Formats: sequence, C-alpha cells, structure tokens
Amino acid sequence: MQPHISPAGRPPGTTDPVPVFPHLLRTCFCRWNWKAAVLSASGRAPIFLATTCAFGWRRASLAAAVDTGYRAGAAGFAAALVQELREYRPIWFALMSITVAIPAVLLWWEYLLHLAMRTPNLREGMLVSLVISAVMSLFDWYSMRRGALLVGEGQRSFLDDLCQLPRLAGAFASAPLVWLWRNKRRIRLLRF
Repeated sequence: MQPHISPAGRPPGTTDPVPVFPHLLRTCFCRWNWKAAVLSASGRAPIFLATTCAFGWRRASLAAAVDTGYRAGAAGFAAALVQELREYRPIWFALMSITVAIPAVLLWWEYLLHLAMRTPNLREGMLVSLVISAVMSLFDWYSMRRGALLVGEGQRSFLDDLCQLPRLAGAFASAPLVWLWRNKRRIRLLRF
C-alpha cells in the first residue's frame, strides 16, 4: 500500500526536516502570499518612519519607502513558507522555523538594505522590527491554521480575511492565558 502523500508532496506528519527544505524553497516562489505582503508592508513603514523622523522627513520617508518595498516582497515569500509549515510535524520544528529562522534571515537582509541606504537610527528600527517580525510570523501561522490569510488552495477572499482578523488577534493574544488556565494542574506539580 502506498503512503498517503499530501498535496504539498510529502507524507503528513513528516518528521525529517532535511528533505523538506528544497520543497519549501519551491513553494515560497510559487505561492507568494500577496495578502501577507500587503498587511506587512502597510504595517512596517510606520516603524522606520517613527524611528527616523528626528533626522528629517526626507530621510524618514526614504527609510519608510525602502522598508515598504522590501517588506512587500519578503513578507510574501515568508508567508508562503509559514503557510506550508502550518500543519507540519513536529510542531517544535515549525515553530522554531517560523519564529526564529525565517525572521532572522529576513531581518539580516533588511539590515543590509537599510545599512546600504544609510538609514539613521537603524538600531532602534531593527530592534522594533525584530520583535514585530517574530510576533507577526507566529500570528500568521496561528491565522493560517484557522483558514485565514491563505493563498491558493483553501483561500478565502481578502475581505473575509480582514473581517476575521480582529477575532483572530483577540484569540491569539489570549492564547497564552488560555493555555496557562488549562494546564494549571500540571504547572502546580512542577513547583518545588
């Protein structure tokens, strides 16, 4: 009997990350996530605008424009990877990839781009961008596991996704508290 192969081309519950990387790279180019690109680019420009406005509006506008252009492209590729990893097992590998590896690579390229553009106050902008990148990658993963912000198979309209975002954001923000509440007995047992 043949093993079940997912539409992504690998067995469900795959635990070996090595063969997945070439597949992920193909996916990120074939399924560029325009929804995440639009949301990320519109949300990132204010970061560099705010952190560089003390150096003049011309430099601040340039920093915001550079970051918007970069984010529009990079966020689409990153979200394609997140979409592919949303059901991946083991879950720890998916979470580490989504919250550490993907944001680290994107931030490195973002840093080099802003360095080349001589963006003032780069350190503060990058620190804020780092935190937001990790949280937003995790939020994308959370949302995609619930059917929002998907492109390709299973996608909904962008308007439907936008209408779901407030509910998803509330559930995402409260998820750690819900987890603590559900696991309070286990947590008590861990006390010394």
